[in-house]
Amino acid sequence: MVYWQKLLNKGKLYTQFARSLLANRFLFWSIYVINTKLRYKFDALYYGLLINKNSQANLYNFRRNIHRLEKGLSYQHIKSLFAEDYIWETVYYLKEDEELGLFDANTKKWGESVLDLYFQTCQHSDKIREAYELYQTIKYETNESNCLDWIPYTSDSRPALSINYEALYQLALRRRSIRFYLKNEVDPVLIKKAMDVAALSPSACNRQSFKYLFFNEKRLVKEIAQIPGGVTGYEIPSVVVVIGSYRGYFDERDINAPLIDSSLSVMAFLFALETLGLSSVCINWPNLPDREKKMRQLIYLEPDEFIVMLIGVGYPFSEGKIPYSAKRSIENLIMVNERIIKN
Repeated sequence: MVYWQKLLNKGKLYTQFARSLLANRFLFWSIYVINTKLRYKFDALYYGLLINKNSQANLYNFRRNIHRLEKGLSYQHIKSLFAEDYIWETVYYLKEDEELGLFDANTKKWGESVLDLYFQTCQHSDKIREAYELYQTIKYETNESNCLDWIPYTSDSRPALSINYEALYQLALRRRSIRFYLKNEVDPVLIKKAMDVAALSPSACNRQSFKYLFFNEKRLVKEIAQIPGGVTGYEIPSVVVVIGSYRGYFDERDINAPLIDSSLSVMAFLFALETLGLSSVCINWPNLPDREKKMRQLIYLEPDEFIVMLIGVGYPFSEGKIPYSAKRSIENLIMVNERIIKN
């Protein structure tokens, strides 16, 4: 009798366990997807957060903090006291870089320009005075004459608008996905010029935690282009691999940030290519482990880096056909004062 009672109890436990599995199927689905299709993306996030936490002269945290400072210095009514909780940290990043030399020239010049203005503007509390004393020990690479354009400025100081809506619309209309190209080699100089435009795109706290890897070696381009799938029936003379990096972030909340930032830059990059006589085709990157593995066998990616997308680039073949690709009606893409939940 005791044996049968134990067996019955076990049966109840198994039933409860089975019900728990069904109730938590979303949890198990999530674990499965993260450990299979999204494994490389979440590995990059994990290692990126670790790298950010343990980095000396943290470039991305420094850039974030400098942007926070310049926003505070942009208010119409600037507070006499702000940023006490992160000003010493910001200066310390710069001090560490004095020895390590990891910051690029633009970051240093921008950072020092904003810090100069901050210390001139803010009241020096004990915390700010301590940061200022550390700042004074840093060897300057800028001076007042060459950093006036690297601090907050008024809206009317922007360059005059040289294009109108119609010109922009025509550029957008011209920019189509081109799949048939001349065999001419694409000069990296033109890619860098297009990158000059792309680099001006918005970025969360101006961190710009992404890179473009450009390849124009024929054999390598062909191998890279075949990996994602979908590039069939045509060849591209060069390819850009857009990669995001999670070392620019200290919290999982920013998992979308490098995807958003890099994608914003891509659209400007594509428009710039058209003005330089080049055309492009965007190539989707699927989250499939076998594709991720193949790509990493061809190009080196840091542990915190992941692939966002690929872009084929070349000189368009004038008689090559372009799919019409009708876009959805504007009414289906934008809503005005809708989706409001009323209390």
